[in-house]
Amino acid sequence: MVNFKTSFILAALCLVALLQLTFAANPVSFCKCVCGQEKSITALPRDTQHPIFGGSSKACGGCTKQYCLDINPDMCKGVGTGEGDELITSCFERDSYKDQFIVYLFLTITFGLLGFAGFQPFLSDLWQRRQQRMYSQMPM
Repeated sequence: MVNFKTSFILAALCLVALLQLTFAANPVSFCKCVCGQEKSITALPRDTQHPIFGGSSKACGGCTKQYCLDINPDMCKGVGTGEGDELITSCFERDSYKDQFIVYLFLTITFGLLGFAGFQPFLSDLWQRRQQRMYSQMPM
């Protein structure tokens, strides 16, 4: 019983350590600027005090036409009026490590249970043979 308790406490501590690592991972936001045939993708700054964001924590709020023109002023020069009217912006986030951890944990548990279900008849037969050997009659 003591071994089970120590194993359980150790497993719980490892799980808490992994959860702390996954909570620390944040997705990175990117801004995609498209003007005619030119495209550029830039990582948005993570600093929430950046003047573009006005102190807000929403990184995608900074993905504007003005931001794209500030990054690359010559982007729309050959297209239309050259003022950035044809500029299309979109913001997206790359998956965080937390999402990847959850998916891999789910897959590991699922395949582990399927493997156990596949080996269960073999293991139960092995267990029955072992029990029969242990409890066979002793000679008198």
